[in-house]
Amino acid sequence: RRAMSQTPLGEALEKSIWELHQLEKIIELGADDDARVVEKIEDFVRTLTPLREAADARDDEIAVDLVREVDQGKKPMGFMIEQILEAGRMNELVKGKTNVFREFHDALEQKTKELNANKK
Repeated sequence: RRAMSQTPLGEALEKSIWELHQLEKIIELGADDDARVVEKIEDFVRTLTPLREAADARDDEIAVDLVREVDQGKKPMGFMIEQILEAGRMNELVKGKTNVFREFHDALEQKTKELNANKK
């Protein structure tokens, strides 16, 4: 597996994160002048177009909810396990509905056959 910085998306993402980190440090340390903060904001904003272009060029998608969980300091594995369990719960629900509809269909079909048999 390639390191993140060895892909176009990884490089663009690392550049954006780096610029954002620098901006954060400038603000945290108390910039002497607002022009430096504005300059760093502009540097960060300039990284967004290449980031979007690199992301658009990929076929796969990153789950926004997963990124949000990681951003909030939560473990991604727990989120993924919960998503798998939720998919299982939804599968059971759908399977239950499918079974009920099949039984309903079979009952209607049987009743229709009985009614048709009684007409003859």
